[in-house]
Amino acid sequence: MISVTLRQLQVFLAIAKTENVGTAAAQLFMSKSAVSQALSELESRLGVELFSRSRGRIFLTTEGRSLMPLADEMISRATDISEHFRGSSRSTPFRVGCTRTIGTFMISDLLRSFENENGWLPTARIANNRIITEKLLNFELDTALIEGPVTEHELITEPWMEDEMVVVAPKEYPLTGRPVTYEELSTARWVLRETGSASREFFDTQLRQKLSDVTVKIELNSFDAILRSVLVGLGLTYISSRALSDPFYGRFLSRVEIPDRFMRQLSFCRQRDKYLSESVAEWMNLCRRYAEGRAKPQAPAADPD
Repeated sequence: MISVTLRQLQVFLAIAKTENVGTAAAQLFMSKSAVSQALSELESRLGVELFSRSRGRIFLTTEGRSLMPLADEMISRATDISEHFRGSSRSTPFRVGCTRTIGTFMISDLLRSFENENGWLPTARIANNRIITEKLLNFELDTALIEGPVTEHELITEPWMEDEMVVVAPKEYPLTGRPVTYEELSTARWVLRETGSASREFFDTQLRQKLSDVTVKIELNSFDAILRSVLVGLGLTYISSRALSDPFYGRFLSRVEIPDRFMRQLSFCRQRDKYLSESVAEWMNLCRRYAEGRAKPQAPAADPD
């Protein structure tokens, strides 16, 4: 019988995620030699090479890639068992990711609700679509809420909720307060998300196709910076309609009434073979309840008296 220990699997996962023995050793509070020995013993017991070595770097082999979901599940289940016998079976730590629109306008409400119901919080990571999908593929996140499509066959998605994208300007901007044609909109300057973000991709594939000319004044990867730039007059932006009901910025912003509505699908996303603990399932159920309560896009904030 092949005897594989949880510690060996922990070592394997740490190396697989970092692609560096020294970094894995630091994360595990082990010496580099102890990590190398644990990996060597695991490969010997399994009778396969889990990593290939080239010019001082290591890379997962096909066998190593196939072991990742199994090792991840074993470690997660062991944690579940430990928490269960501490009387806290639903407090298994997990890592949730989200893309920036969700991170700016929704994640705080979701985290607050989760803590109110469970008394603790998961680890959360906010990044653009590309980075979040990379971390899912590498088993660095358990699940994520994303704005954009995914093409990686190792990832699966599940519809979560719809989000309306709108053109936003400062209050009293000349194009607000009346219907606007795409030709008028083509004369505007834009403050947009960076290339590679889901919001920017949606602009490029949807709204941009309607415009005869697009002048991108500045690209930013922060919604706070984008909204501040809009307020000081650097240009219009294309953003989730939820910005209009934001308690900090919504009262200073107006929606530009364009001829069409643009809806996009927000989704759950995870690695196809990722084991989901009870805690992750509870998080996803909370997110579904949140979506049910906000089935329609939120209306723009009312003008202050």
